Amino acid sequence: MAIALCLLFSSPAESQLVKGGYLYTLSSFTGAIPYNWSRVAADKERNEIYVLYQNILRIFNDSGMEIYQFGGDLDLGQIVDVSVDEGGDILLLVYKDSQIGIIRCNYRGEPKSRVELRNLPRDFSDFSPNRMVYRNGNFYLASLIGFKIVIADRDGNFKKGYDVLSLLEIPDMDRSSAEMSGFSVDGEGNILLTVPTLFRAYVLSPNGKMNYFGRPGGAPGRFNIVAGIVRDSRGNFVVVDKLKSAVMIFDKNFNFVTQFGSYGKKGGNLVVPDDIAIDSRDRIYVTQMGRMGVSVFRLTYN
Repeated sequence: MAIALCLLFSSPAESQLVKGGYLYTLSSFTGAIPYNWSRVAADKERNEIYVLYQNILRIFNDSGMEIYQFGGDLDLGQIVDVSVDEGGDILLLVYKDSQIGIIRCNYRGEPKSRVELRNLPRDFSDFSPNRMVYRNGNFYLASLIGFKIVIADRDGNFKKGYDVLSLLEIPDMDRSSAEMSGFSVDGEGNILLTVPTLFRAYVLSPNGKMNYFGRPGGAPGRFNIVAGIVRDSRGNFVVVDKLKSAVMIFDKNFNFVTQFGSYGKKGGNLVVPDDIAIDSRDRIYVTQMGRMGVSVFRLTYN
């Protein structure tokens, strides 16, 4: 499949003022939960948050309090990612006995059915995804190390695949150390991803067009070690930088707008942030190191 890879240039325009304000850290009734680099996903229909850590999935309500958990001793296999469908069923990407599968569970975490990937073309016969997003009736699956993305329907039937590595300008000598980091899908079906070694964030549209933005550097708006990426309700791109311990915002034309957060262990600070999710109210959920858990910020606009 031929895909155009291009950098979108645009003249700076007046951007809306965006601010990120710290709210709280996801907690149970005993206090903030001390995660290290967990996986986080948002159910925008119900504004519930799912956090996967050490094979246990915890579910948080609209106020950031834990309401349920499952996993651990269940015979599900190794859970590597989580998403939620339009009906509220929980979708688990799991490995068991070296086999990959998607388990559809009810709201209590009880398995209902299993989805197998079907009709993968030969080029994807070794596809081993470790990220999953369910959006608009489709599964979006990514192998971060393998630089491959598969889109399948709700029954697991292959629809489209991308060999991302062949599209990127990575010298042969650097390919063994390269991998994707951030991975998400916006409401329009655009696939968002980041590649730290290239200091770039990429947007792969449903029509196969690939745009990118990002430059290396320590100044505001430049990338050090780029990680998670999502898109807010205004079309802005929200990107995490591990080394800066900051969250950066770029408008829909890839112009830098603002950044917030810095290294530290007080509320509003971050410690080597990694994954990010966003809910329907533009609250963002950021995972981090240092047993600092998942910090929650609200984006506000002027």
